[in-house]
Amino acid sequence: MSTNAKAGLFLNRRRFLQGGAALGLGAMSLDVLAACGGSAPATPGVVTATVNTLPPNTNPGAQYVFKQVIKQFEQSHPNEKIVGKTAPYDPATFFTRVAAGQAEDATQTYFTEPPLMISKHVVADITSLAKGWQYWSSYNPGIASIVSDPTTGKIYGLPQNGYALGLFYNRKLFTAAGLNPDKPPATWEEFRSAAKALTTSSVAGYAEPSISNQGGWRFTNWMYSAGGDMQSSDGTKATFNSEKGTSVLQLLKTMRFTDKSLTKQQGYVQDNILQLLATGKVAMAIMAPDQLNAMKTVYGADLTSFGIGAMPQNGGNAALTGGNIFVFNPKSSQEVIKAAFDYVIYSNFDLNLLESSLAQQAASGQVVGAPTSVLFTGDFQKQIQALNAKYATVPLQNYTSFINSTVALRSEPRKETQKMYAALDPAVQAVLSDQNADPQKLLNQAAQQFQQVLDQAAS
Repeated sequence: MSTNAKAGLFLNRRRFLQGGAALGLGAMSLDVLAACGGSAPATPGVVTATVNTLPPNTNPGAQYVFKQVIKQFEQSHPNEKIVGKTAPYDPATFFTRVAAGQAEDATQTYFTEPPLMISKHVVADITSLAKGWQYWSSYNPGIASIVSDPTTGKIYGLPQNGYALGLFYNRKLFTAAGLNPDKPPATWEEFRSAAKALTTSSVAGYAEPSISNQGGWRFTNWMYSAGGDMQSSDGTKATFNSEKGTSVLQLLKTMRFTDKSLTKQQGYVQDNILQLLATGKVAMAIMAPDQLNAMKTVYGADLTSFGIGAMPQNGGNAALTGGNIFVFNPKSSQEVIKAAFDYVIYSNFDLNLLESSLAQQAASGQVVGAPTSVLFTGDFQKQIQALNAKYATVPLQNYTSFINSTVALRSEPRKETQKMYAALDPAVQAVLSDQNADPQKLLNQAAQQFQQVLDQAAS
């Protein structure tokens, strides 16, 4: 699901965090990239590959950055050439474009897409290339599994960047309410108690999105924290109308009408809530850490006043993760796929390029060092974290509980995800706006509606 788009390379609605696992080169200073030199001269044996992430003409600055990164790549890979296309992934047309030979050699898409792509044979097997990359083994196993066939173990994509949802909170409001700002709530019970303590005549303890598929998106995150499942393991059955699913809606309903700790107005999306949080009208909200940039640059928030904690738990020890991956065209030659693969690795995971970007971002006053990347483990992740800490412009000490969290990361359900979210939005809206709403009945209705979607997809 969506985190806000940022300036830079065109990235679709499931943006991950920039900076750590994803280098976020769209934010790289133009001054740095302008010094990158020209593209390699055309010579016999040069392989050309296309990628679908060229920013649109309406964003000339981002286009310039994109092209400069390509020039630098071509300098270091003189036998490989990259051509960008403005062709963001569209699930309604992708499969026909592959069949017609019109798809790019590398396509940026969502975490939720690989199972269907693999089953329809519209993505290339890149197992040998992936395992030949020195940092493939550093991927978080849960992230690597997203692009892998569970039956054969073959690899069909590269996770590019990612987010994990956590709890944003106003540290000053915590202190004023007698709460410890260094110990954000870790359980549902603590979260509910904190929201009550934080609520005043002018401040709501918490706000929850409920429209534009975001109600279903956040419901999924709550469900994971309760240890529940949204779909059966094979993706053929809707399972969210369970006791654990009902407990999610009951929590929100109780906070809204019994505790009166949620906003009176409803029908929010994440951007609305971010503004309320940044301006001190809401004390807590569930967000991904990349929202720190908008808090500062759009709403002028003092980031020292805010903390980020791990998602409060109720037996699940898990939080939702999502993001972008690159897949490769099965109709492309192995040489072309390798060129596209090399470019994706270079433009997203080259540590020298990352350090140059972070240094210039910090010098220009941009947000650097937000808790990042759920993608990697081990030494590679430590190197990324060290660079972010070196150039950090945010108060990292305020995010200790998020950074040190052992909460597991669960990806979005992979079958008809957006339609599932859409089916759940009315249920979330109802418990936030109607004190007589019946959580179980609402979930049964949503599950029945979504089951029809799953049945149709399987036929």
